[in-house]
Amino acid sequence: MVGALPAPSYPRPYALGEALRKKKSNVEALLNRYVSELVDAQKKASLDAITDGRLLWDNVVEGSASLLTGWQKGDLTRFFDNNYFYRRPIKSQLKPLSLEPELKLMPWPNRLFTVLGPFSFSKLSSGEPAVDWDYARAISTVLSGYEGWLAIQEPSLLEGGFPDDLKAALQLFPSSAKKLLMVYFRPFSPVYDKLLDLPVDGLWLDCLADPSWKVTLKERGPKRITALGLIDARNTRLENPDDVLRAVSSINATGEVYVAPNWGFDILPYPVSKQKTRVLGAVKRRSEVS
Repeated sequence: MVGALPAPSYPRPYALGEALRKKKSNVEALLNRYVSELVDAQKKASLDAITDGRLLWDNVVEGSASLLTGWQKGDLTRFFDNNYFYRRPIKSQLKPLSLEPELKLMPWPNRLFTVLGPFSFSKLSSGEPAVDWDYARAISTVLSGYEGWLAIQEPSLLEGGFPDDLKAALQLFPSSAKKLLMVYFRPFSPVYDKLLDLPVDGLWLDCLADPSWKVTLKERGPKRITALGLIDARNTRLENPDDVLRAVSSINATGEVYVAPNWGFDILPYPVSKQKTRVLGAVKRRSEVS
């Protein structure tokens, strides 16, 4: 059977965005409404993890930084090759905040939370191709004791350069979490063996960006928890669940395999993100009877 995971983040509905921009008094009410909508959609789809959608985050870079103090917003920067931007965090002395306010939005046991990994935080903030140890220590302190799914986003690993100390940095992340290292936008096959060697519970792979993904996984995996990013988070076209299931079945996986989006749903229209959530559920249901 194939499981299904939601996107680690969802697009902010227009009404909530306007309320935040204008600092209206109904922000909390709107937030609760839309989180409830998303949770209901994920539960109806029988997904194996549930996220609150990170609707208050502008993006994963600034969102991850918002869990810390000791930084300020810098220049506006394009997020890889998307029409999607973030402000570079300029750090001084990073210190952890409490995760409790975030967890109040998702009190369920099978929750999925996400943060940027320490290598990508460095590349996307300072531009340095190295692990940011200040960030690694601070963010792992924030996450200490966290229980649930944790998507650690490290897209910059696929741009070239694989730091030797990343393994040690990831060991700081909580053992109480089910940790998935998430890479996207470029082929993962050239570094797949290195990814397998990292101290995480599984990998979340952008199959849509890698023409060789089937060959790689047939020959060398999946050997642990694997989330296959086969739902396109950068295209409004809805996938055919049967086509997705055939793609998953083609690698003859024997491990714990999930179908998932290849990235967060941030740039999709909000209604489309819910439709794609239903597609994820349809793939899982059809795998149960195939």
